[in-house]
Amino acid sequence: MMHRTEVLRSIDLEQLDYIQQKIEVVCDDDRQLPVGFAFAGKMFPVNRILCRCKIAEDHSGYGYLVELGDRNVFYLYNQPEDYHGSDLVDPSIWVLCFRVLQDQELMRLFLEDRKMLANIALKRVVDFHGHVCPELALGSKFCEFVQHLLGENILEDNNFSVLAENSTSALDAIQILLGVTIGNQRLMVMDYGKHNYSVYSRNKDKGWIFSMKVMNFGDEEAFYRLEGKIINNNALLEDIVSFQKLIDERVRRIFASSPEELFILEPTQCTQQQPQESTSLYTICAICGQQVLATRCIERRDKILCMPCFQKETPGCIHHGLQ
Repeated sequence: MMHRTEVLRSIDLEQLDYIQQKIEVVCDDDRQLPVGFAFAGKMFPVNRILCRCKIAEDHSGYGYLVELGDRNVFYLYNQPEDYHGSDLVDPSIWVLCFRVLQDQELMRLFLEDRKMLANIALKRVVDFHGHVCPELALGSKFCEFVQHLLGENILEDNNFSVLAENSTSALDAIQILLGVTIGNQRLMVMDYGKHNYSVYSRNKDKGWIFSMKVMNFGDEEAFYRLEGKIINNNALLEDIVSFQKLIDERVRRIFASSPEELFILEPTQCTQQQPQESTSLYTICAICGQQVLATRCIERRDKILCMPCFQKETPGCIHHGLQ
């Protein structure tokens, strides 16, 4: 199965089988989205819609990137025969424009261009996360920095923990490459929306804070303009492809940078105790009656409460993403 980002890269690289034929399309009654189409004497049900875009700036018709059950991806759009810039749309006239070539139809060199895989370690991360993006790249570079500090055999080291100040895709890279997870209690998250990370090593009795430097890619005007069009459902297919190209270029720049170029490293006191995996000791919330881990409950006025009930009982109390 191709991820949406791989499909957009394939369109940019013209890894396509052009069709350009009129077809009959079946749409659902509620949202008027294509759920199947007839082509070459066969009916093809749509498994999912990957992308919806305008076909022209001055036209209200839309095109759709759709994936079928056999994982083939097609682009189809509705286009009236007499369209000359008018805003009239005949939804019964559809054109099947192209099919995206599948992995087995590409030479290995072009397949690597589609997937943007730099090395085996990155492939493991991408297979886990699903695609490559700037946040995943930043998480990978942070892990590279940590490996320089703590050694290459870091997956065998259970004596360090990480506090992340975001809940972005970077966390998937950290869990795969460093072996710290929320489940083993060695990855803690305070979602402040920052690429700042604190690392505490019990073996070395040291701690470090990694703070991301301010990054200027030089594409900000185009990036935010295209992002706005996509958010507002005003983007053409070429806008969406161009936006993916900007994202990919940011990923390349991040991977081409050294960790020291991306992060400021500062020492900190190693006051963080090495966490242990929580035992399954549960208690009962006095309000909702549900079980809650004893380490995650709150005592208030001689009652044991879970966090949601404590928030309801305490006006103005907000729980800021502590995991």
